Amino acid sequence: MILPVLGGPTGSGKTALTQVLDPERFEIVSFDSRQVYRDLPVGTTAPTIKESSYIRHSLVGILNADESVNASQFSLWARAAIEDITSRGKIPFLIGGTGFYLRAFLLGMYPVPNVPKETKNYVLDLSLEKATAELSAKDPKALASLSPQDGYRIKRALEVVLTGVLWSEVSKETVGGYLNDYPDVQLIGHWLDWPRDILYKRINHRVEEIATGMLAETKEVISLYGPDCPGLRTLGYNFALAFLNGMIDSNTFIEQLAQSHRNYAKRQITWFKKDPLLSPISFEAAVQLFTNIDKI
Repeated sequence: MILPVLGGPTGSGKTALTQVLDPERFEIVSFDSRQVYRDLPVGTTAPTIKESSYIRHSLVGILNADESVNASQFSLWARAAIEDITSRGKIPFLIGGTGFYLRAFLLGMYPVPNVPKETKNYVLDLSLEKATAELSAKDPKALASLSPQDGYRIKRALEVVLTGVLWSEVSKETVGGYLNDYPDVQLIGHWLDWPRDILYKRINHRVEEIATGMLAETKEVISLYGPDCPGLRTLGYNFALAFLNGMIDSNTFIEQLAQSHRNYAKRQITWFKKDPLLSPISFEAAVQLFTNIDKI
């Protein structure tokens, strides 16, 4: 089975590319940890009704903003989506910006225990400095294997350590993984690579387009689930909350929102550059490749 996979930073045109695919041949399996929220389509730049009507997207808009998901659960949903798509004779196209979820699904995950919600919340509220210090005290080998700037992994390792399991032990090898279970799959994997200045201009333009709608949906989500729900912890919503609470003005909101998206894109690019399964490709080359995938 051919399995096309396309990653890319925010603003790189992943959704736009889906609109040139043949919907009779392909369906999309979205790997985006933010677009799972049905209440937040604007701020997460989820596919519009028109875009998702043209070609079917799985795993978009499946959770309320008061729910959360992890890579393990997401992988199970992705497998089910792929099975459904292939059962109908179509090609599943994995596409998204959450590189960790993509890699976890394809190559497997560390056999970590379930982390209680209260532990997650405790670690989430820690500064990177405090989380680093606590991990250093409890599992120094784990800390030595992580980048000092990688706040996500430092906090993830600390979550696991606080359950009584050493991250340095469970992170020695992965278990599961779609490619391990289906070794005959022919993966065609790339990530959308743009010149940095052009990508940042695209991001700035996008932020200007979504800012007003993002504030409106933030108000709605607050009224439904409160300001501390998991959905509002995703990229940029902290600035929407700050604006609505009168802490920043509209210009600062736009500036900080754009900066956060550019910083996020930079981290995504760093991740994809290190991904062993994906190689860089321009948008134009990706269109040519994936629309002619049956000729490979």
